[in-house]
Amino acid sequence: MGRVFSPHRLEVRGPRARLDVCHNQLRLHDLSLNVLSYGTEVLIDPGERGDFYLIQLPLRGAARLACGGEEAEVDPGMLSILQPHVPSRMLWNGSCQMLLLQVSREALQRRLAGPDTKAAPRFALTRPRHDPDVAAWWQAVLDLTGNLDRHGDRWLRHPAAYAAMEEFLLCGFKAMLYEPLAAADSLRGDERCLRRAKEFIHAHPDRALRLDEIADHACVSGRTLEAIFRRHGESSPLAYARRVRLEAVHRMLVDARRAGRTLNVTDVALEHGFVHMGRFATQYRQRFGCTPSHTLHAS
Repeated sequence: MGRVFSPHRLEVRGPRARLDVCHNQLRLHDLSLNVLSYGTEVLIDPGERGDFYLIQLPLRGAARLACGGEEAEVDPGMLSILQPHVPSRMLWNGSCQMLLLQVSREALQRRLAGPDTKAAPRFALTRPRHDPDVAAWWQAVLDLTGNLDRHGDRWLRHPAAYAAMEEFLLCGFKAMLYEPLAAADSLRGDERCLRRAKEFIHAHPDRALRLDEIADHACVSGRTLEAIFRRHGESSPLAYARRVRLEAVHRMLVDARRAGRTLNVTDVALEHGFVHMGRFATQYRQRFGCTPSHTLHAS
């Protein structure tokens, strides 16, 4: 994997016996399509990445990302875009499987910024799948990948055909995901509000926060905060806060399992602000691909 992407440190966090690395790749010209899974929870730490963008579309499971000074959670409703030459770390849960589009900085810059500019294209770290433009492009990538997986031997006989596929993917990427440069003052203001909001959320994983109290801490209105989250690829402040609480529950269950301690799942859920157990169990399964009890008792 270091030869395919960037040299990196891989730390197995989940059961080592479940490690089962599966990687399929199809190289076109400037772009490669990859499907990758590890079978168990892993920490991927490439440090400063190579000279390419990596667009990650989760097919199942979830991952926590850090890229530069930003952090995000991704799952089959949220894609991410890792920038060239930016320090990054990724924690994939055991059920995570990603469709990865790897494209060189030069190739994307040539198409998006033009041959006469030195400015690299700018992208938000994440984009939600419910955005109509993202949804259309995402589905096109899935359809094209499935087609190439089943009929790649035929398509790849015709260089003009796969060149057209690659151009479609890259042009679609330009139309759907390109983020023009924001005014510097506005961008700094957004980042301050986002940082305050996230700090407040992470400081209170023990209760279901209200939008107004998060917004008050960020010094903006609730509507403004929701718009800032959308501009930075988050679905909403409350959805982000719910993910933080789910992660806190997950960590507590994993720690208890590793230490051989006995915990009551309902008590842990209540301690983190989840009062509807059926809804909690559904959200947990969607996030981690298993039940809370399985996390607590898995060998």
